Amino acid sequence: MSQFTKEEQDKIFLALSKNFNIDINCIFYQLVRDTSSPTSYECFCIRGVNFNHVYFSSFNDIPLCFEECCFEFINFNIKEVKNVCFFRKCKLNTITALGVKFGHFFEISDCNIDKLNFYRHSEFYTYARIYSNKINEILLYYIKFHKVDFSKNIFLKPFTPHNVEFLDNVKFDFCSFQDQVSFYKVSFGKNVRFSDAYFNKKSIFSRAYFKKDVYFNNVKFLSGVNFKESSFFGKAYFSFANFGEVNFSKAIFYDIANFYNTIFSETPNFSQAIFKGNLNAVNTNLNFDFENLEKKINQECEEFNKKEQNKKSLDKFANDFRDSFRVFKNALIKDNNLLDASNFHKCELYCKEIELKQSWNKLKNVTTDEDIKQNNRNHSQLVDFLLLGFYRKLCDHHTDFLRVFNNLILLIALYALFIFGFTWLHDDKLKDTRAILTLFGFFDKFEFYFNIGVVICMSFGLILIGKNFIKSFLSILKIFQCLPYIKKWLLKVFKKEIFIKLFSRLKIIILDLCYLMESLVIALLIPCVFYILFAIFDFFLNLDQGFKYLLFVNSLFVNSYICLVYTKSLFFGRYVALILSYVVFFIMLINQPSIILPLIGKFLGDSNGNSNHASLLTLNILYTILMALVLFSLQKTARKNSIVPS
Repeated sequence: MSQFTKEEQDKIFLALSKNFNIDINCIFYQLVRDTSSPTSYECFCIRGVNFNHVYFSSFNDIPLCFEECCFEFINFNIKEVKNVCFFRKCKLNTITALGVKFGHFFEISDCNIDKLNFYRHSEFYTYARIYSNKINEILLYYIKFHKVDFSKNIFLKPFTPHNVEFLDNVKFDFCSFQDQVSFYKVSFGKNVRFSDAYFNKKSIFSRAYFKKDVYFNNVKFLSGVNFKESSFFGKAYFSFANFGEVNFSKAIFYDIANFYNTIFSETPNFSQAIFKGNLNAVNTNLNFDFENLEKKINQECEEFNKKEQNKKSLDKFANDFRDSFRVFKNALIKDNNLLDASNFHKCELYCKEIELKQSWNKLKNVTTDEDIKQNNRNHSQLVDFLLLGFYRKLCDHHTDFLRVFNNLILLIALYALFIFGFTWLHDDKLKDTRAILTLFGFFDKFEFYFNIGVVICMSFGLILIGKNFIKSFLSILKIFQCLPYIKKWLLKVFKKEIFIKLFSRLKIIILDLCYLMESLVIALLIPCVFYILFAIFDFFLNLDQGFKYLLFVNSLFVNSYICLVYTKSLFFGRYVALILSYVVFFIMLINQPSIILPLIGKFLGDSNGNSNHASLLTLNILYTILMALVLFSLQKTARKNSIVPS
């Protein structure tokens, strides 16, 4: 334990305003090393002392280090701190610096801080190290940092520096931001590091200026981040970053932008972003689907039109998003990385589908020849929209091989069910073997009942179109859920946790079944419309009775397949239907393989197949057309080198 002269003791106490008494045995002299560098400082250290109020006086030219101390209030009520100052493993309730110039090394590390306030033109001239602390509340207002290290801090409340200038290198590595973060219009003079940082709430970096390199490697933005209109003058590294909602619209990258192995859990917005340097998007993961993208575009459109007087249509926003995906796609094609480019090409087609969807709303009342041409273009775009939607559901735009293969098996099984189901019904109900394979001969026996079924299907279809069937059914479920006596009875039978799990799973299953019913009703609706239209115009068309039934069955086959491909039902509509489809496919593959491709069956001399009858010829042709479309998608998806058009 060092002994101090009277002059040294007075110097220490003067630096602390002489407002309290410190046991001189708590003060010792030692070398204090800066852990971030080999530099050491000769300091007067004070360890294990509880302070109430500390006001640093103007007589402060001695180096001080506080270790394991407790401070109720610290006020740097001076113009300049002339020497180094350390706070290590301390508990700081409130620390305030107003207009203070820190001329030497300043460190706060491994401390618990309730309030940290630096404001009113304070400035750190050399190096500030606020490191590995747990900070409840921090206020940075009109201050300048030359070189600062905020690494490994835990910020419990919002971190919103206002009019702060970072003139030299800045580090926020391994920081945890538990609340909102805002670096709005903040200027970073040199390199900035946020590597391995964790952002739990919404983060704002809009209109920020990064004048040198910036590192966001392995960062997690859980609740979204906004880089709108930010400028990156140096290299920007976002490797292995994990983004939730992210907005880079109108951002400018003047140098390399590296998004290697970055995960986008939600739809990124790079609309009108400019990449003047190289863009690296290799192994970028896009963990969102068409529904998320459509929701994001609708949200951006609504928010923009609420604020701006000049309204912007939804198709314009979809086009902006498409441009952003195209930038990434072109960068990957430039690097000859077609596999990763296919993912962005898929998202580009998603945006194009959303954009074309608005063409139906642009149909005009025809008054001039130009209106007719415009409506023709809109009708053409509507057809393109339907085609893009079909390929999205069929094979996810040639990127999902398993999906297109499952849809191929589904088509084969559905065709087989139509063929064998028809002949099986005839075998049970008709005796004349010649009439067994006459399609309209079967339906004529049950025309009255068939017409009743058509009316019922039409009624369900119109109800489904007029009202949302799923929402109506869920409202009924909520009514039953709220009945107290049912709840009490179920809670007596089951434990509360088991009851909640059973009810939630039952609700999911019923909802999935409702989606399947919705698809089946729509599958029956269009054939019923054709059937009724034929019945109305039968007198003028002068066609035989069998044409009506042929039209119904063939349109039912095509519409059933499209609705099963489009269905929202995941369990019944996909899993159960696909399991049954594979069973039917393997049975056919063994017993009657020629029915898989009827035209090949004819070349092989298989004339015994029921599918070769004249009444089912139209069904065979439609099946062949659908099979050609699916096989084209299958081979294109399997090749993996022609996914993106050159």
